[in-house]
Amino acid sequence: MKHLHRRPLAAASVLILCAALTGAHGSAAQGQSPAEIVKAVQAKVAPDTRITVFDLKTEPKDGAIEISGEVDSASSRDAVLKALRDAGHANLSDKIAVLPDPALGPQHFAAVTVSVATMKTKPSHASELGNQLIMGMPVKVLKREGGWYYAQSLDDRYLGWMEPDHLAVMTRQGLDTFLAAPRLVVTALFTLVREQPSATTGAVSDLVMGDILLGGEAKAGWVAAQLPDGRKGYVEAGAVSGFAAWKASRAATPDNIEKTARLFMGVPYLWGGTSPKGFDCSGFTKTVFRANGVELQRDADQQAAQGEAVSMDGDLAQLRKGDLLCFGPRAGVTRITHIGIYLGGKLFIHCSGRVKLNSFDPSSPIYSDSLLKRLVTVRRVSSVTP
Repeated sequence: MKHLHRRPLAAASVLILCAALTGAHGSAAQGQSPAEIVKAVQAKVAPDTRITVFDLKTEPKDGAIEISGEVDSASSRDAVLKALRDAGHANLSDKIAVLPDPALGPQHFAAVTVSVATMKTKPSHASELGNQLIMGMPVKVLKREGGWYYAQSLDDRYLGWMEPDHLAVMTRQGLDTFLAAPRLVVTALFTLVREQPSATTGAVSDLVMGDILLGGEAKAGWVAAQLPDGRKGYVEAGAVSGFAAWKASRAATPDNIEKTARLFMGVPYLWGGTSPKGFDCSGFTKTVFRANGVELQRDADQQAAQGEAVSMDGDLAQLRKGDLLCFGPRAGVTRITHIGIYLGGKLFIHCSGRVKLNSFDPSSPIYSDSLLKRLVTVRRVSSVTP
């Protein structure tokens, strides 16, 4: 969790899905209410609504069962309708909307245009911060409501509401062109795009580590840059690298994981944060691993399902630097609500209040008995190689 996304099925898999659902519902569905049948389908096709749109309701209307709401794939809609018909509900009124909203037209893709964009849980500034995306990240726009876009990150499929000013909306072809163009990645923790190649000129935008923008000609220690929304300026050459070369150079070794994690020491905790401006626990681990070429899911419980389990027997002797430490809310509870990175020698780094170090060694001044008792599982991501 922040302290504490399943891929839509392709159309070709609808027959397989429906056959499975028939087996699951066939006789059992007889006698089930329409709402119970829909819930059972959701458990099959959209068990995690953080990454899949599945918001449906049923009600009797004019002698039929009306089913309304939204899903993000035609296969999900078809599976629901088939399950209902197989259960004997032949008279259906289909009011299901399949996103993206056709009103958006072909321009339902986008790239993030600000250093750190917010994803809210509702289309309101007063709502909870659910996630952040950084400049250059690609998203799919699903609908517009009340001056907000409902969007999905194409990297980890996380869903949330975004401000239009944080996105450059384009067609799929336009996004593909942007992603294929020569790009820069920010390697400094913080820097600025300047109006001219001089540190004394005005700022066009701030930048944080990991931001991606279009690159141009380099001269006298500066590189011409263009933001995804077309704004132009210059960034100091030492603060960026060519994206393709940077990507090819990523090596997720334990030492590189530790080196990156330590860069963020002291960065404050921010629920929903995934940038050097503020992290939650899983936003911290996600950012560290992403900087080393490994994409983790967004929340702690999702990350705790990645990789392979590591034995915690023998006084944690099997743990290796770079392993993910997954914690519950209190001793004896296995629900994952917090996550950190093991650094070896019983030392680990995590974001709780701020990015900091703690230890499982009782003789250490930074020993945390509470976290040791809350440790539920340890996961080793296969991409992290010695």
